[in-house]
Amino acid sequence: MSEVLGVYYGTGNSVTTSGSYTLDPGGVLGLLSPAAMTVSSPDGEPVDATINFAGLLDLPVTAAASFTVTAEKNTVVTVSAGAVNALTTTTLDANGGTVALAGGLLNAASGVTINLTNGGTFNGSGIISALAGATINFGSGGGTLNLAGSDTGLALLSGASINNFGSGDSIIVESDGTPATVTGISYDGLLGASTLTFSNGDTLALQGQYQDTDPKAAGYVSTVADADGEGTVLVCFLAGSMIRTPDADIAVEDLCAGDTIIAMVNDAPQPRTITWAGRAHAMVRPELPDDEAGYPVRILKDAISAGVPYKDMLITAEHCLYFEGRFVPARMLVNNTSIFYDRTITSYDYYHIETQEHAVIIADGMLTESYLDTGNRRAFVQKDNVVLLGGSRNLTWAHAAAPLDVSPGFVEPLFRQIAARAAASGHEPQAQAATMTDEADLHLMTQTGAIIHKMREANGFAFFMIPPGVESVRIMSRTSRPSDTIGPYIDDRRQLGVLIKDIKLFEGSVARPITTHLANEAPEGWHDGWYAPENVPCRWTDGQASMPLGTRHPTLMGLLCLEILAGGPYVISTAPQPQALTA
Repeated sequence: MSEVLGVYYGTGNSVTTSGSYTLDPGGVLGLLSPAAMTVSSPDGEPVDATINFAGLLDLPVTAAASFTVTAEKNTVVTVSAGAVNALTTTTLDANGGTVALAGGLLNAASGVTINLTNGGTFNGSGIISALAGATINFGSGGGTLNLAGSDTGLALLSGASINNFGSGDSIIVESDGTPATVTGISYDGLLGASTLTFSNGDTLALQGQYQDTDPKAAGYVSTVADADGEGTVLVCFLAGSMIRTPDADIAVEDLCAGDTIIAMVNDAPQPRTITWAGRAHAMVRPELPDDEAGYPVRILKDAISAGVPYKDMLITAEHCLYFEGRFVPARMLVNNTSIFYDRTITSYDYYHIETQEHAVIIADGMLTESYLDTGNRRAFVQKDNVVLLGGSRNLTWAHAAAPLDVSPGFVEPLFRQIAARAAASGHEPQAQAATMTDEADLHLMTQTGAIIHKMREANGFAFFMIPPGVESVRIMSRTSRPSDTIGPYIDDRRQLGVLIKDIKLFEGSVARPITTHLANEAPEGWHDGWYAPENVPCRWTDGQASMPLGTRHPTLMGLLCLEILAGGPYVISTAPQPQALTA
């Protein structure tokens, strides 16, 4: 890592402010070394940066050059170059931020690798044709590949390798708001790849879960206009239960719009007509917590009561069950014995059926809900080979057949009752219990990445020595979610680090309070709202909370004191050992 007169050389370079920067691979006679730059925003403020790829002595960058640019959260990075050889190796990591290409690099885009993680976006607006042959990888946390912007209607990249596209990812492929027409989807079982063919002859190759073994179905990929009308989005998201009808229980995948099902209205069965039926597909992301990873929830036969459900039931974590006039998400009743995440299932279809009004329906003998369109309809492929063009109904829980109740006072007694029934029935745990620790691993990290360990900790206070010149730090620690450490009946899935009340910085004979963490609007890394006994002013960190130290004395060491009210326990391992089950 080095910087000379505004030009950055080698790897390990980092900038945190808006501006234009030059990245040079250095070296002589075209024998160049890797060059890398990370653009980040430690304080959460927007950073807009341009990274220019420099050629050696004003010559075109040669084939030996290797560039890596990373855009972190809250940053927009434009990568530009005057003359880049087509064999130049370029990697663009949109790790929560946005990356765009400009300048001469467009001529070499076929050699670019684009990685999209943690909600990152690659903006290829207007340069779609230049991306033929590029490698685009979707990763943990999802991302968006934005290829809208053509002035000539549908314009798709052709021949690019697009990998791991799945739940939570989007590809915007058209600019005028008119849905693209998919004229064919072919699947190569040997390569595990699908190819989408569009009406203008363009093709889009996807590596992942896009095959459809049912030749009569519409496929897993749907095309709809996105919410702001600026593009068409390819969506691939989240299968089956027996639904009560007037004649018999019928598999949900066999139901279509116009069919009649039974809804419970004031505890009495009433016929309801299906107005819409959709299907989606899920690929589990095991790096996420179980309730967010996409694992289906398995409810064992008789888990709730005798005959309820009358067979094992598989539903998604957020799907609601109906108890005592209220809806409760399935994830809040997971007890790891009779209701658990089935980790043996990592890819599956799921279906939704909608009635004109949201309804309490019967699936596998259990009361549950019909589809409530809260804005995610585009995640589904409409059945009967019809591409959905209509907009979302954008309903809310105010339109639901019963209220949603996630309060501990209502959910915990249900959880305890179901868990007690499981214990009495002799059900064994489906995975080992998580290992916990009360050790927070509390430390500080400076703006340069240096670690400051605790000097000591006693009586709820932690002390750190702060060298001169350190103007801001991050409060680092382990984190845990109350829903994991207390129980799933707690609808709090925030990652909590430590609960901090007072902060003071001692320099010489001066003690200065720091109160930025108590501002009405939570700073980066701090959670909104007050979470403390008796409304004591304090705030939880998220494990890496930013904290400016204010104006420092130029030569004095400082002593930073943090008053810690709470923290932990923290999950340090889960070691799941699922039993072999089948869907």
